[in-house]
Amino acid sequence: VSTGALSGWTPHEFGRIDVNSLWSTAGIFPKDIALSTPKEASREIRQSFGTTYGGNYKLQWEDGPKTVLIIKKPHDEQTDKTLIEVASWIHEKYPYMNVIVEPDVAQEFAEKLPFVYVIPVGKRVEYTRVTDLVITLGGDGTILHTSSLFNSAVPPVISFSMGTLGFLLPYHINNYKTALEKLIEKKQASLLLRMRLKCTLHGADGRRLQAKDGSGRINDLTVMNEVNLHRGRYPHLTSIGCFVDGHLITEAVADGLIVASPTGSTAYSLSAGGSIVHPSIQSLLLTPICPRSLSFRPVLLPPNATIQLKIGEKSRGPAEVSMDGKETFFLDKNEFLQVCMSPFPMPCVNRVHAGEDWIKDINDLLKWNQGFHNKQTMTHYMSE
Repeated sequence: VSTGALSGWTPHEFGRIDVNSLWSTAGIFPKDIALSTPKEASREIRQSFGTTYGGNYKLQWEDGPKTVLIIKKPHDEQTDKTLIEVASWIHEKYPYMNVIVEPDVAQEFAEKLPFVYVIPVGKRVEYTRVTDLVITLGGDGTILHTSSLFNSAVPPVISFSMGTLGFLLPYHINNYKTALEKLIEKKQASLLLRMRLKCTLHGADGRRLQAKDGSGRINDLTVMNEVNLHRGRYPHLTSIGCFVDGHLITEAVADGLIVASPTGSTAYSLSAGGSIVHPSIQSLLLTPICPRSLSFRPVLLPPNATIQLKIGEKSRGPAEVSMDGKETFFLDKNEFLQVCMSPFPMPCVNRVHAGEDWIKDINDLLKWNQGFHNKQTMTHYMSE
């Protein structure tokens, strides 16, 4: 397994922190991280074209993480109890650490977690600025939500399974103390850098689209799994011009098209007939959704490619854009979606034998190519 070295994610030295009472309950003080706190810019975890980052990369903090963001699965009683347990344990064992949760979570658990901080609503850019480590409690959807909070650089993310199956969950919640102690006290982590996609929306003249609500230009959007352009509620097939680096490769007539990352290759793209791609392979996967032509097969493109999906003149209605199952926009004729590799990966804390985890995942979760003979072989393999 190839290994590499990453520059340390610089922890932030906290200065003055404003403490604001968000609710009138006596003795309860959920707090905002002060936006004016002076800090030096952190070194960012980035990736470049051709980087072989599928092996285990070792991250060494210059100092231990000082601020941890905990993201939990919503509306789940088991996860609620685990959040209280994990946050309280961190606060008691490492009192110098700042624990951040999302504003609605802080409000819900104000009495049981009075020591937590929040990033004010509308200031998501601050997540990148102040967070040194992210803990997710839930399933793969929780990790996708975490990715949406970081449109640029993402700090290391350690994910704990709550008993659900998922491709992005290397640790079980029963082992959270051991995993976090090792991470925090040794000040280092083994990382798998999962490639993400940068998406932009453009008008027929090439200019960036403005939001329909008048809030201004739609900014760059970063997704972890996939972005898909589809016919949505309209019954007719949509016509989409597919361009790679400015060159027309085909005009697709289909229900839609998916551009997936290697991580997203086992999600919607796989259901639409796309290939399984190992997370170490830098690539863009272009997968058609129910194309009219049976010869239109999925295409694997290099990471330095720029894909444009343009709504054709023959389309009878607008097309919808969905990103990681959210962020729905509408594109009219001659407007287009542009996708390329994001320079900011999702640095997922993994175990040393990450390659074996991936093999185990596609066999345990997907039952990949398991006939009677293969199933018996894999059962023996998993028991070792």
